[in-house]
Amino acid sequence: MPSDRKSTGKPTGAEMAKAQITRIRKVANYRAFQSWTDEGRAKPLARVNVLYGTNGSGKSTLASLFRDCSDPDSVPHGSQIEIDVDAAGTMVLATEHSSEFWSRVRVFNADYVRENLRFDDDEGPSSDSLLTLGKPNVKAAEELISAEARKDELTPKARSAMSEARSAEKLLQRRMTEIAGEVVEDLRQSPVATYRATNTYTKASVRKLLEGDASVFDGASTDIAADRATAVSSAMPSVSVIGTESEIDATALFQRARGLLSEQVSARVIEELRNHPDRAIWVQAGIPLHANLNTCLFCGEGISDQRRDQLVAHFDDAVTALQGQIDQVVTVLESSVLRKKEFSSLIPGDGDLYPELAGELRTARSAYRDAQDRYAKSASELIDLLGSKRANPFQKLDVPDNQLPLEPPSIAGVLAVVGKHSKKRDLHSQAAAAAARRVELARVRAFSEEYAERAQEVRDKEEQANDFDTELRLLGQRIVALRNVSADPVPTAEILTRDVERLLGRGDLRFQTTTDGKHYRIERSDEPATHLSEGERTAIALLHFLASIRREVVPGDEPIVVIDDPVSSLDDSILFGVSSFLWAALVGDNFASQILLFTHNFELFRQWIIQLENAGRHLEGGYTVHEIRMRYRPHRSGVLRRLPQLDPWTEDRRQSRRLRSLYHFLFARVATAVIDATPDLSLAERMDLLALAPNAARKMMEAFLSFRYPEHIGDFHAGMRAAIGAVHDQSIRTHVERYLHAYSHNEEGNVSAMLDPSEATVVLRSLFSMMSAVDQDHFSSMCRALLIDESELMAVPHGRGSPG
Repeated sequence: MPSDRKSTGKPTGAEMAKAQITRIRKVANYRAFQSWTDEGRAKPLARVNVLYGTNGSGKSTLASLFRDCSDPDSVPHGSQIEIDVDAAGTMVLATEHSSEFWSRVRVFNADYVRENLRFDDDEGPSSDSLLTLGKPNVKAAEELISAEARKDELTPKARSAMSEARSAEKLLQRRMTEIAGEVVEDLRQSPVATYRATNTYTKASVRKLLEGDASVFDGASTDIAADRATAVSSAMPSVSVIGTESEIDATALFQRARGLLSEQVSARVIEELRNHPDRAIWVQAGIPLHANLNTCLFCGEGISDQRRDQLVAHFDDAVTALQGQIDQVVTVLESSVLRKKEFSSLIPGDGDLYPELAGELRTARSAYRDAQDRYAKSASELIDLLGSKRANPFQKLDVPDNQLPLEPPSIAGVLAVVGKHSKKRDLHSQAAAAAARRVELARVRAFSEEYAERAQEVRDKEEQANDFDTELRLLGQRIVALRNVSADPVPTAEILTRDVERLLGRGDLRFQTTTDGKHYRIERSDEPATHLSEGERTAIALLHFLASIRREVVPGDEPIVVIDDPVSSLDDSILFGVSSFLWAALVGDNFASQILLFTHNFELFRQWIIQLENAGRHLEGGYTVHEIRMRYRPHRSGVLRRLPQLDPWTEDRRQSRRLRSLYHFLFARVATAVIDATPDLSLAERMDLLALAPNAARKMMEAFLSFRYPEHIGDFHAGMRAAIGAVHDQSIRTHVERYLHAYSHNEEGNVSAMLDPSEATVVLRSLFSMMSAVDQDHFSSMCRALLIDESELMAVPHGRGSPG
């Protein structure tokens, strides 16, 4: 780097009079460029620079970085880019914050195409026009008089033709409105809101059906009366059943009752009461009645203190506690039985549900009530036993598990039937809507033949009116241009129409100037072109871009022009035309201070290399050719990562000529990588080799096989199988078949579905061995042409770490 290089983020206006990027030094953080430097590998950039890289190599990311830096609203402030710039002979350092430098950078890429072709509803797509100054046309006055006279002649004819077309369209619209009214009259009571009024179901609804897929009418009603009755019918009322499954744990309650029945009470028992619960009940009830009396109210005998103590001991706290627990269990059982009985009365009747569910409902109701009766009977028997225990706490009662089943009735069966009713009720709306749709289709289908006739009449009349209108529009455009020759858009509509036709090889697109002279209207077959293909947009945007960087249009300093993949969406058949167009606009005209062309299209890359080499020293400012590709690099974290690497193209003109076909280029790339591989490759180097397998190596093999086995062209698997048949070395066959299994169906070149890194070199060398076995003369000729040592390429390395 020259010693007078300055380090500044904002080069001055004086420095920027003439500027060129000489080196992309550093990018710290931008997409694939993470802690990236050029490692000093690239040559200093010249005025014309071509960069080749396959998809995923980082070239489009680099173009996007330049575009973001040149747009004040999207500057990537964290990218920390550093670029060496030759500004009028002084070296300066530009960063993402060097706004004065970036203001001169103009980038054409996918973002430019998207941003400069916008769609304005029914007006079609338009792109901003640019004001330019030009010499007045000396013949403008004479041509203007002739154009205005012709316009006066055509205007009344066009008005009359348009009136007839509108009348025919109006009659068609009225008939569609009548059909829409018939549909609404049939279906206004249906659950579909669209059919309820003529302001929701309109002639537009009818036209949409008639102009859509005719197969939709296959679903039209064959019995309009029956479908209409279904469409306007009402669903049955909803049914609510209030109830839940058992609120008690019957098993636990039963076990608790068994425990109470078998419980032993410790007390001093009065023998006359032990086995006589009726007496015990009678005596216990009388105790509080004699609390303040000394004689018995029944027999008149005296009550001694000793007798009172005996009664207290017999009916002590343990007895009363047991009786309290028994009372709780009895209350729970009685309450549960009552609730189950009440639910039985809430079960819907047969007439409350859809008729087809009546049988299921009766079965579920009967099952519930039978279960409820069994539950009530078991509960009653258990309550009786608990009553006996309460009356005589000292007796021990035992109930076996299976003797007295206590199972509350389940309401699940009833709820299931009610659920079916609810679902059927919900589906009724869908059935009604489907029936309504069938009626609609039947009404519209009956009108379809009449519609076709009337629509054709409208088209014929509109075509006649449009013929007049087309000539009037052309006259109007020409009159506007003649009245203000200094305000023509750049490029003019005629030039755009001509150049797009030249690029695309067809003339169905037409450009017209809007009345304000600031936009283009793009039409296809006299209609707004609302569905431009990606290739059409790219071609239009490219022409617009090239016009926008002309010397009479761009204010200020000469631009630095970056073009990324200009032919990515265009057919190969028009590639040469695009290449020539770019050369004439960018290289032939020396207004741009620098050109950087990025491409993944090898044919475009090849054409530019030929033109650059032919221009040689006569090319002002010189040229450079580089290749960008992804390489694996170790990171301080220990994880391998892929980073773009910028390498100069060979300066050997003989070698360059040999690499002017994609097949030669790929053969040289893969062969050189195999030869340069050593037995002690690092993991990063082995991963780089491995990355060649699904991409470069496969494309190389596809080219070889397509000529060697033309009958299998397009079928990579079949071609490889045919080639393997010519190989007799079992180890080579094994490795080639390993490659075939890994990549024969890998259409996207997915390196995640790959061979083991340790196999990369031996597998790639095996591919060359197979090529040699299939066609030795061809293989040897390729090695000689590309200055590749055939013996070194086929040699098997030995030493520590060699695969296999």
